[in-house]
Amino acid sequence: MTEGTVLTALGQWLCATVPLPAASVMVGQVNRVAAPVGLFVIMTVAGRARVATNRTTYAQGCRIVWMQQQVDVRVDLHGPGAGDGAGRIALLFRDPACAAFFAGMNTGAGGVTGGIAPLYATTAQQQAFVSDAAQYEDAWHVTLSLQVNSTATFPQDFANTLSVGIFETDATFPPE
Repeated sequence: MTEGTVLTALGQWLCATVPLPAASVMVGQVNRVAAPVGLFVIMTVAGRARVATNRTTYAQGCRIVWMQQQVDVRVDLHGPGAGDGAGRIALLFRDPACAAFFAGMNTGAGGVTGGIAPLYATTAQQQAFVSDAAQYEDAWHVTLSLQVNSTATFPQDFANTLSVGIFETDATFPPE
């Protein structure tokens, strides 16, 4: 699962939760997008950590390696209502409806659903923010931690058939 897949899924949940139009949710750092007017959200991946040892499964002709990791995403809210939006996000991130939202999303290859689950959210915090016009603006942030299950698939040879027979060892394989 790519970082883009995780941020797309989280952005859709944020749009439904705050609520916001899709154009008001952006990815942070080098996004080259001007800040919109009104309430908007910037998502920035803040960290990744492995939460379990890899698991390996096998399918027809392939080996599948599963990795579980925690992905932390800092969500910055700017504009009128940012504090209320941050509080709403922190409140609803651990709600069963949030887990169901991510569980039902198509986030994997081949139409696989699931792969993302909410872990926890930090407390919403206000931050100092001065705009390019030297004006103080309402800005809040909350960090959301998600469990992300990623896979990598590799080709794998298997022995599909086995010939069993009785052989006279010395006749078939003479001693040297």
